[in-house]
Amino acid sequence: MIDVRKLAAVDIVFLGPKLILTEFAVGVLGPFALGIFTLQRNHSMRGAAFGSYLLTVGVNYVPLLLHAISLVRHNGAQREIADELGDRRRAFRKYRRQSLLLLVPLVVPVVALVQALGRKRAQT
Repeated sequence: MIDVRKLAAVDIVFLGPKLILTEFAVGVLGPFALGIFTLQRNHSMRGAAFGSYLLTVGVNYVPLLLHAISLVRHNGAQREIADELGDRRRAFRKYRRQSLLLLVPLVVPVVALVQALGRKRAQT
């Protein structure tokens, strides 16, 4: 299963914080704006389905953006994936494949919520 925090960390480490924060912000705002535009302009069933899909893709990027902001603020990206930096190619390939789940509606926020609850339970 996808580890949302590590996915954000891998992107930050390999591609840099400025690019990733920009990518994730555009990933939230772009599909969300296009989804609203589509829903307003197109009143067919297909248009409503496509607009709704775009909204959910934008929502998928919210947890990634929040994790990326947290990791950049606390310089935690390296630490988050330290156990996987031995084989960078393998780590990058693994998380790139997992990033395809961003196209599945609402999967990322649900997984992120489950993982956050699991981390809280582990800390207590």
